[in-house]
Formats: sequence, C-alpha cells, structure tokens
Amino acid sequence: MKWRADLRFWLLSALMVLFAAGNALAEGSGKRLALIVGMSNYVVAGTLPNASRDAEAFDAFLKGQGFETDLVLNADRKGLAGALSNFSRKIGPEDTALFYYAGHGMQLRGENFLVGTDAKLESEFDVPAETVALSEIINALEKRARISMVFLDACRNNPLAERLTREVEGATRGGATRGLAPIETQGGGTLVAFAAAPGQVAADGTDGHSPFTRALIANLSGAGLEVGTAFKRVVRDVRKETQGKQQPQILSSLSLEF
Repeated sequence: MKWRADLRFWLLSALMVLFAAGNALAEGSGKRLALIVGMSNYVVAGTLPNASRDAEAFDAFLKGQGFETDLVLNADRKGLAGALSNFSRKIGPEDTALFYYAGHGMQLRGENFLVGTDAKLESEFDVPAETVALSEIINALEKRARISMVFLDACRNNPLAERLTREVEGATRGGATRGLAPIETQGGGTLVAFAAAPGQVAADGTDGHSPFTRALIANLSGAGLEVGTAFKRVVRDVRKETQGKQQPQILSSLSLEF
C-alpha cells in the first residue's frame, strides 16, 4: 500500500540522518538531545530487570552517535515529570529531540500512559496522578524541536493494567488494556517507534536486554552503510526472538528535508 511505502521512506530517511556514523545532521541544524528513561524497580508492579539495563545501553549508544543525553532510572511519577520538564527546557527550534522509555506502559480508552515506579493504580481515577500521558510528551517535543523521535520499549506485561481492567470492565465502553494504543502525531517532523504492535506485549528479555532494544543497538550501530536493511533486520530479529509474537511498529509524519 502507498501509505506504507511512504512511511517506510520517511522512517529510513530519519534513521539515515540520525544514526549514520559521524554526521547524522547537517552542520548548523541544532543540537541533538536525548532523554533516556529506564524503569525497573516498581513498588507494586514488580521488577523489570532489563529495563534499566536497556536504558543504560541505549544511552551509551546515543552518546556514540553524538547526542547529549540525560539518563533517568527508576523515577516515580514526580521524578519522571520533572525530568521531562527539565529536558523540554533545553530544546531549541532547530534541535533534534529524542525520548526513549523502557518500562511499564498502558492504555486506557485509547490513550497511552507511562507508569512511574510508585504507581498503584487502584482505580481509573489514579491514572492522571500516577502516570504521564504519552500524548503530552509527544506534543511537548513537537512544539519545541525541529525533529522529534520517540522510542518506546514500554509494552511490557503490566499487572497494574490487568488489575485496572478488572476495575473498569463492564462499567464503561473502554477499558485499561495491555500494550499500547495507536497514536496520531501533530507535527511535521515526528517519528515514533513502538517495540510492539498495538495491543501486543513486548518481552522484557531473558539475557540482559529486551529483544527490541538489543535489535536497535545491534542493527543501527554504523547503519550509514544501508539503513533500510538495518531496520528491516530490527523487525526480523525481534520477530525471530519472540517467535513472531512481537512486531515493532513505526509511525512517522516527517516532512522536513535534512
């Protein structure tokens, strides 16, 4: 289908710009800034052993690509919101801003939320106080940056979402469900990459890193040679490791020339 071909074109253009070794953006086009978040130690939702390790590994990878990075690990909701606020103030109109999140995410009535380590989510009314809406993050980046990139390894199996589903099921038209929901972007220079398709659960991994983050780092490192093949390999590697249960997804509205 044509829209899939267009999406693939813009994705590969963006990745060529951002991850080609040595000169991802043209000189004078602003800074490359990244906020990297990893959430492993949840008070109620248990532990995700690999989420913090994934964040640390992706942080090191981006530094090697010339990004200025802020690394935040195991933040509660207030800490996550504060990190996002501080990061947004650094972004200028010519900058590239990248946000990476590894940890628990959930959807409620079609809207996606990232979960702080202190979240209990005993009812749907707790969601605004104990999570950060993904739409708010994307909107903040789109308003400030020339190019916005969001990588979400955040569809991991979330017991809080399962519990919240039971709370709201039958009482409303929508509910809290596992995985993340499809999204729409407003800006003309935005790319969002999900570790899994809408409604799927992303694996935390069994050997130190999640399948998605490991595949990103392995295949995008030095990707300037052939970025198209590199990202196809990301999808291939994730599908292979998860036996086809996990399919990374990309949303792009990039319309800028690099």
